[in-house]
Amino acid sequence: MKIILVLWIFVLSLTANPGWAADPVAIPGSRVSLVPPADFVLSKEFAGLQGEKASVLVAEIPGAPYETLTAAIQSGAMAQQGVEITGGEELTGLPFRARMFRGKQKAQDGAEVNKWLMLVDAPTLTLVNVSALRDANTLTEDKVKDMFRSVRIAASTAGDPIDALPFAITASPRFSHRQALAGNGLIVTMSKPSAADKSQPGLVVSKTFQQPVPKTQWNQAVAAFVKSTQTLKLDKVEDPTSIEIGGLEGLQFTATGTSGGDPVKTLVTMLFTPTGGYTMVAMASPERFDAALPDFRTMMASFRLK
Repeated sequence: MKIILVLWIFVLSLTANPGWAADPVAIPGSRVSLVPPADFVLSKEFAGLQGEKASVLVAEIPGAPYETLTAAIQSGAMAQQGVEITGGEELTGLPFRARMFRGKQKAQDGAEVNKWLMLVDAPTLTLVNVSALRDANTLTEDKVKDMFRSVRIAASTAGDPIDALPFAITASPRFSHRQALAGNGLIVTMSKPSAADKSQPGLVVSKTFQQPVPKTQWNQAVAAFVKSTQTLKLDKVEDPTSIEIGGLEGLQFTATGTSGGDPVKTLVTMLFTPTGGYTMVAMASPERFDAALPDFRTMMASFRLK
């Protein structure tokens, strides 16, 4: 069971709600610098840029080989998350190996979104994830390609990506490895992801709701989440129960299903804020889940907005 790869495919599908002159800009919490499109500014909610009805997210993907993730995207893995990849090409003339993908996606409100992805193999696999509402006319493919060709990778990270997150969570002693996801999410595992242990238990925290969700629609939000996480197929979902963490209300439920054809158990907590909401997904194989569950609950209970 490739839990780590499943989690990263989920991250690849994320969209954010939607300047500078031609000078490179370092993205805080990452090693990436790039020349942003006109009128794009650094985001305060994630590692990347925001424009009018458009976003550019940057994330490092440890433990996922370039060839593995490229093959997963090309084979249609993201279609299960609602992202249709329509083309791809190698980006030449850069000081590292890189590939660009283009595609489209339906936003939560049904709007159509143009997608461009850049995978960079230098030295840790790095993702530049571009989303723009189709009717916004703020980004063209030529502008995206210009930005991709301007990407450079520094030797060290610009700032602490964990400190830059809009929330805080206390990892339990057994879960010592933390990795920021695109500046608005976090993955917590027992050790650094590696090819030798792709099925280790993990907790992912991400901002998955970009608009307020009325309390009357919370159960619908749960159903939408279960339906959207097709790379993690949940076939038995317990009834959600109410929960309050860090002054935020939400729902929590357990579920079983499969990941890559192998059995998996999960604990999912959704917390809703005045501007959107966060989802915490704890996942492990059935034989490792019960041992990790106390740690999962403790870490989830420590969630606080900054």
